[in-house]
Amino acid sequence: MELSSLAWLSIGVILAALEILVPGFVVFWFGIGGILTALLVRLGVLASAEAQWLFFFISSVSLVGLWFGVLKKRFHTDESADSRDPTITGLRGKCTRRIIPGVPGEVELFENLHGLRTWQAESTAMIEEGEEVIVADARGIKLIVSKG
Repeated sequence: MELSSLAWLSIGVILAALEILVPGFVVFWFGIGGILTALLVRLGVLASAEAQWLFFFISSVSLVGLWFGVLKKRFHTDESADSRDPTITGLRGKCTRRIIPGVPGEVELFENLHGLRTWQAESTAMIEEGEEVIVADARGIKLIVSKG
């Protein structure tokens, strides 16, 4: 069934607006694909239903690929440096469950951090139970520690 440019425009706007409800910034690009299809239908470039649907899917998938492959890296800023808690760095504690590179362990801090003393921890070096550690950073809810 051949759709009018107004129908494609409506589909595009609705899909783009659905991005508010569906996180991930994928549905938005299908909305843009619908809007581009509406433009080409209006200009008379896409006459048949097959051409309209083919263009819609190819343009939408291409835009998703362009976003995740190229554009997202350019527009995404590293917020972690600005949002990092400065009170984390330098805290000391001891290892309570062995930490192996790539395998998280557990540490108990000598002072509370956000009301907790026991934290999951990662390190680039092996740290045995009982060894003292120093917190270098945090990645999510895991502390990044080194021997201290």
